[in-house]
Formats: sequence, structure tokens, C-alpha cells
Amino acid sequence: MKSAVSDYYRIRYAGNGDLSPDGTVLIYTRTHTVPPAEEVHELVRKDLKTNKESILGYGMDPHFSADGSCLYYTGTVSGTCQLFCLDLSSGKSSQLTRMRYGICSPVFSRDGLMAAFTSIAETGSDEASLSHPVSAEEQEQEARNAAEHPYVSITEVGYKSDEYGGFSAGHFHSLWVLNLKTGVLKMISEGERDHVMPVFSIDSRKLFFVSNRERKKEESIAMDLYEADLKNGVLSRLTHENWVAWYPAPFQPVITEDGASILYGALAPSLAGGMPLTRLWRYDFSTKKSVSLWDDHAPCHEATAFLYNAENPGVNSRETAVLSADGKHLYFLSGWHGAVNLYDASIEKAEIRQVSHEKACYRSIHRVGTHYLLSRTDFTDVPQLYLAEEGMMNRTAQWKPKKLTDENPWMKEVLVSPEEMTVSSLDGEAEIQGWVFHPQEYDPEKKYPAIVYIHGGPAPMMGYALTYEHQAILGAGMGLILLNFRGSSGYGEAFESMKAAYDGRAMTDILQFVSEACRKNSWIDEKRLGVTGGSYGGWMTNWITSHSKVFKAAVTQRSIANELIQYASSDMSGSSEDYRNFEDFMKDELKNSPISYAENIDIPFLILHGMNDMRCPAEQAHQLFSAVKETHPDQPVKMILYPGMTHSFPMSGPMNLRIHHYQAMIDWFSKYL
Repeated sequence: MKSAVSDYYRIRYAGNGDLSPDGTVLIYTRTHTVPPAEEVHELVRKDLKTNKESILGYGMDPHFSADGSCLYYTGTVSGTCQLFCLDLSSGKSSQLTRMRYGICSPVFSRDGLMAAFTSIAETGSDEASLSHPVSAEEQEQEARNAAEHPYVSITEVGYKSDEYGGFSAGHFHSLWVLNLKTGVLKMISEGERDHVMPVFSIDSRKLFFVSNRERKKEESIAMDLYEADLKNGVLSRLTHENWVAWYPAPFQPVITEDGASILYGALAPSLAGGMPLTRLWRYDFSTKKSVSLWDDHAPCHEATAFLYNAENPGVNSRETAVLSADGKHLYFLSGWHGAVNLYDASIEKAEIRQVSHEKACYRSIHRVGTHYLLSRTDFTDVPQLYLAEEGMMNRTAQWKPKKLTDENPWMKEVLVSPEEMTVSSLDGEAEIQGWVFHPQEYDPEKKYPAIVYIHGGPAPMMGYALTYEHQAILGAGMGLILLNFRGSSGYGEAFESMKAAYDGRAMTDILQFVSEACRKNSWIDEKRLGVTGGSYGGWMTNWITSHSKVFKAAVTQRSIANELIQYASSDMSGSSEDYRNFEDFMKDELKNSPISYAENIDIPFLILHGMNDMRCPAEQAHQLFSAVKETHPDQPVKMILYPGMTHSFPMSGPMNLRIHHYQAMIDWFSKYL
């Protein structure tokens, strides 16, 4: 048996879960897809004493009530995500919210009386309209308005958003609190800016959250920490000096056990050198000051993990940091050298120690008493749930978490583990880590083609995690090469250089690593190498095929071809402010665009792109296809566009379209390699 993209319909994923207050019962989300594209999210109850399982119903984000008598979860109603409560004794479920645009990331107060969540809002909407579903009359009025006013008026830049699949003007995240006993719902946020990542105070009288409400829109990802007094509704800004981490990798703030401070992740307030690092901070409510908890000698890069290759549908949000049972330490996840491990930070001083030492990637951590529910993945297993105890976390007991779920036992007979490699860069300034996978059921005496898969970003990293698309490539009789070139996170601040990602050093890292992989692995046919990647990986695919002759075929995904399109049409638009004049800027952008060198792309070339991509607009695909086809009329060049798909496709989206996308790539390489 070999892996195939159709296996996506067989795969079961373990999503978020919660433990009962006594730690004896696990309830989690199990997700699978029914053809062609229906995602099914089962709420699974597992007795940890007997290991017996039962299906409670359907939903996500399970959370036990404080007394363990009921389960809160999210479920889909008319295409929107709403909050429900399941009585565990009677089995009766009741719907608690009917938000017009649904809810996201619910959290609960310690006394069990309140829930907080975010919800999308629009300009002109009010509390009353947002807290109720759209009526038939309102739908008719919206249709009339669209017919009478079918135009869009734009007055500011930054009006697009891939998150919203179109125009972002007038869309924002609002913040709400629901009284779980009375059903009273109240909007906490004000204005038309984002309010996200809520957390209740210990006494449940205040709600802390993160917002850009007082930041200029030009400050991009800048966010601050706020508090809301739930009695009088007053909102107060707590931080000013740094950017609280929300994008690209959120860090949910954590209240200390004594209620005297709040722990949060924050970035240095500048994008000058690329994406800044997330570091730990403690804000003291009495002194009204933030203190850094980051250890300059920490055994990790930053207080987050920006992992590229880990599929985990059925998860809306993740906990990545929790307090220890005694309240003296913060356990958090960090990506370092391809792994995502657990680390221990003192909340009183800048001291960080490593808890786990695995060639794997932990995805979330959730504490109930002295029990820790962990999600973990590696190259041959989807994220599964594990249980660790306090002694393991504080290193007084052996690190050996108990595996609680095993969703796909059939994978063990099929999937291939890679050979790890590290190569010194040609300039001697970096060590390049990567992995080489041989085909499934291969004969070491034979020669096989191999695909180089370049990750996007460039800030994310490839890690010890499973993306089944990669195994499907191996099942098709081809090898696979993954690596973290300069520009990737997880190797130190100097390595994570945006400049290095574009000035030729990253390309050199890739070509050198591939050359060494061919030298060390005699089964690789260096005359049959393919290259692919998405987003930045697509840009690099376009650039490397127009600036080298190493590859015989290429597949570029949701890529950048013309930097001038990015400047004007992307939701992450560029700037000409560092140039003497606009003409110089235009010339330089074209010089740095792969499309300017399209005549050098003289190999079979497949272009895959979502038509509603606002990050790398579909016009990139159109221009690239036209340029390569015109300059090589007899060369195999093909473009496949996917209607309605945004930049997150094919990492998410309808499964039938994802499978078509993956198969189109594999078929292209199978044919031309």
C-alpha cells in the first residue's frame, strides 16, 4: 500500500480537547472529511480509566463547566459558528448564542458564570443587530442595497484582506461577554478596530484583551494590552512600548494565580529587519509597568512557533502557554531547529529552561489541575493528544507523556521517515538543516526523481510534522527534500533575516543543500529534480527556475511573479518611501520580480492559484502564465485557477479542491520527471 491524495478522506485528526475537573474523562474533537468536502467534527468522550470511547455529538472547542456537569462547545448553524451547552447527565444540548457572523475563540471565567468571545462586525452595525441572525427582511434589504449601489468607494490604502476574502474596509473583530446563567450578552469593544484574545481576571470582574484601537493603521501588526471593567464598561490601555503578539502567531495572555500581573508575548516595535521575535513579558497591575522575562541565554529562539507543515483541521485556536500548578512558572511552546518543544519560564525572573527534548512538534498545551493535555505531531503521525503530569513538566519525573489518541493506526505501515541533514552554507555564516525522504516502497539500487518543496513566509519553518501531501509525493514514486534556508524562523535572529531570503543567500542555501542531498543519497537522480512551493515558496520557485538550470520541472503555487502587483493589489501592499523617487522604485520592483526573467524558465511549468487570493493576487498567475508561454510557445506551460479560494488554499479549503490541487502537482511531476 502507498500513500495517495485520496487518503485525505480516510484521515482522522484529533483536535482541541478538555479534561474533566477530576482528570478522569477526556472530551475532544475528531475531524474527518466526507466526500466531496463535508468536514465532520465529532465530540468524542474517552474514559481514561477504561479507555472506552463514545460520540456525544458534533462540535468543536469542548470545555467542561467548572463543576463538570456540562460541556460548552461550538457548533455550526446556517454557516456560522455558535456556542452551545451540553448537559452531560441528560444529553440535552442548548444553543447559547445566535451571533449574526458567529463566534470565535471562546474563553470562560473561573467562577463558571461568564464566557467571552470575538465576533466579526461591520461598519454601521450595532450591538442589537450583531447579536441576532440575519432576518429574511434584512437579506432582502441587503439585496436591494447591492442592486441600487453596486459600487465600492475606496479612500485609504490597506482596503483588502485575505482573511475576509475581499475588501477589509469595514470589517473588524468585536469582543463580547455572555452571562452563562442569565443569558445576557454584552458587547465590550468600541469603535471599528480589532479586539481579540480575551482572558478573565481571577475574580471575574475584569476582562483583559488585545487591540489596535489606538494604533495608526500604518503600524500594521501593532497591538496593545487592555483591560475592561465589566461593571462600569471602562476600557483602559495597559501597554505602549511593544507590540503584543497576535499576528502572525498569537500568544494568548495568561493571568498569574495571585491576580497581580498578566503574562504576555510581545514583539519589538519594528518590521525593519523582518518579522520581530516574540518574547515574554509580565505586566504588573500595581506598578503599571511591563518587565521582560526573556532570558538572553534561553535554549530557544522565541516564545512561539511559526510552523509551516502541520495539518490539523478541527482547531479554531490553540493554547500555547499555561501556568504551572503552583503558579510559579509559565510553560510555553517554542520552535527551535525544526522542533517545537515545551519550555519553562520563571514568572519572577528572566530564567528559561527546556522541558521536552524531542524531534517532534507540540502544537498546544492545556492544564487541568496537575494534568497537562498536549497535542503532538511528527513526520509520521497527525497531531495526537497526550497526557503529562506536573512532575514531568517540572522535571522531577521522567518525561514520558501518555498517548491518549491514535486516530490512524494504518499510517504506521505506509509512511516514510526522513534522513536528517545539516549543511554548512557556502559563506560559512549558517548551518542549513533539512530532511530527505526516499519514495515509499523504494529499491535503494534504483534511481528516482526528487521534489524540492520550499516553504512559504519566508519566516515560518519546516519542522518535524506531518503534511500528508508530502507522503502522497513519496507514494507516487518520487523523493522529497525539505529544508530551512536563511529567512526561516527557529535558528536565531541573524538567521531569520528577511534580506537574506531575497538577496540570493536563501537560493544559494537551497541549491547547495540539494547538491549535497544528491551526493549523499545515490538513489536520487540529479537529472530528474523538481521544485515547488507556495507563497514565498512560489516566489522562490519562480526565481530559482529563472536563475538556475538545476530543475527539470516546476510547480508554482499561489506565487509572487511581479512585485508591482504586490505593491498595488496585495492585502500586504508595499511602500516606495525609501526611494528617491517613484520611478526608481518602479524600476527596482521590476528588477526584483521573477517575471522579468520569464524567458529563462525553459522547463515544464505548472501554475496553481486561488482566484480569490488577496495576499498574492491571481493576476500574478495570469501574468506569469502569459510571460512564460509567450517566450516558450512550444514548452509545456499550464495554469489552473481555483474559484473562490483565498491564499490559505490548499492548506485549507474544500477537500475535493485540495485533492485536485495536490494531484495536479503530482501528475505534473510524474509526467515530466
